[in-house]
Amino acid sequence: MRFSDIQKKEVIDAKKGSFMGFIQDATIDISTGKVKALHIGGGEGGSLFSKDRQEKKVPLGNVTTIGKDIILVDKES
Repeated sequence: MRFSDIQKKEVIDAKKGSFMGFIQDATIDISTGKVKALHIGGGEGGSLFSKDRQEKKVPLGNVTTIGKDIILVDKES
């Protein structure tokens, strides 16, 4: 799967069922070329100038499902 296939997909917290944001970027291990974490931005309410709109990094191990339209994340994994 290419990064462009998951970019801009909605990310949902599987436990709460809440919208976390959209995939913006990824952290990649240079030595192996594997994705270590996904960067999520633009979610969980807050105003335009709120600190809650900061980008979040989710380890790839916390991703439970990558579907056609959404990505489910278990934040407690």
